[in-house]
Amino acid sequence: MAASAAMPKPEMVRPRISGNVLDLSTDPTLPKPRTQIEVMETGNGLTLADRKLFNVLLAYSWDKLADPNAILPPFRASTADLRRAIGDDTESNNVRLRQSFDRLMQTLVRFPYWSEADQQLKEGGSPLLAFRALPRGAGYAEWEFPPKLRPLLAKPGAWARIHLAICAQFSSKYSLALYELLSLRVNLREPRWEVTIDDLRESLGCGDKMPNYAHFQRRVLDPGIKEINELSGLLIAYEEIRSHGRGRKVEKLIFDVKKKSNSDLVATARITEFAKAPVGKTAHANARDQDTPDLEDGRTDRERGPAGVLGLIQRVSLEVVEELVSQYPDVDMQTAIFSWAEWALRQKEPCRNPSAAFRAWLEKLHPTASGPVQITPPGSEPSAAAVRAAQFLSGEPYTVRARWYRRAKELGAKEMRAATAPENLPRWVGLVAEEVVAGLRA
Repeated sequence: MAASAAMPKPEMVRPRISGNVLDLSTDPTLPKPRTQIEVMETGNGLTLADRKLFNVLLAYSWDKLADPNAILPPFRASTADLRRAIGDDTESNNVRLRQSFDRLMQTLVRFPYWSEADQQLKEGGSPLLAFRALPRGAGYAEWEFPPKLRPLLAKPGAWARIHLAICAQFSSKYSLALYELLSLRVNLREPRWEVTIDDLRESLGCGDKMPNYAHFQRRVLDPGIKEINELSGLLIAYEEIRSHGRGRKVEKLIFDVKKKSNSDLVATARITEFAKAPVGKTAHANARDQDTPDLEDGRTDRERGPAGVLGLIQRVSLEVVEELVSQYPDVDMQTAIFSWAEWALRQKEPCRNPSAAFRAWLEKLHPTASGPVQITPPGSEPSAAAVRAAQFLSGEPYTVRARWYRRAKELGAKEMRAATAPENLPRWVGLVAEEVVAGLRA
């Protein structure tokens, strides 16, 4: 009996996007290939806006990239639509958009490449984008993907389902990068990810920043996981693996990746819906009954109240507020954030990224904030009083540091950016050191 021919394996169906990429209210999703997630950042690395923009560009182009050999004209979309899709509603020009495009053209992707000439597998490298064209004012942006990347985009071997509306809400590029990396693992049989600290830092694009693990954990890891757990459909926890030698240094992390339960998803959906349209939507035939109790907390929408100024302020990241407080020590931040929220609610377009919007609004009001000024001449040693004063003030609340900085300005200190940040205290504390130390003796 002749052996039956082996059944051919069915060709893998290419994953598709969902929703309208340029309308976050439709909850658009992108099946992002692994090769586009695990990128090698070069130069100064990618910013949060760069990562958001690339996701939108890839999703917008996705369907036409199915044929790797098709001759395609440049993809094009309205610059205003692109800015809106990444949550950058505060800009009216293309300066930041142009900068993001340029950084994407300088960032490399590494991937397996089969060399026909040498008949061997090599490590290939290519920029994320090959071409861009932007108008000076309103108009359409155009872009192209590198030819060597086209096969990887046409038939991705591994990919993660990325929600663009969730991406638009992240306030840190590290949160977004970690969300994508963990989304790759959530559907595995054992959704756990063991990774060394060095590899994780490289994957998140930290570069040489925050070499100390405690600093990395406080500024990158924990805030990122908090945002992912609040905004996405994932629940993330991690375990530290320490060395056995002296000091018990943290060498690895094991991430546990789970999907949220239905009740958790209800709360997350409410947050992301509010983030997509914080000023509310026009009533329609299928609008929610304002007097029906919610199954989750038993409260009605009427009891919960409208998403107004306070609701918008709550969406601004505390980390961003603290950074701006240090950057603008003379600004009454509480008054500023209320003024911004009232202004934002009067705009035609909803605010999709309150943290970025508030930062941009404040920077426009205070564009001339100068860099730090060196009070102690380079190469000279600060006085003992200055050292003691700096040590004392670095442990004091912002209000105390701000009060002494105002006193230093009365004595001749110039206006400087982030003057009250602990690392900048030595730049002006010498002017008030004797007074600070005298107060300690009293």
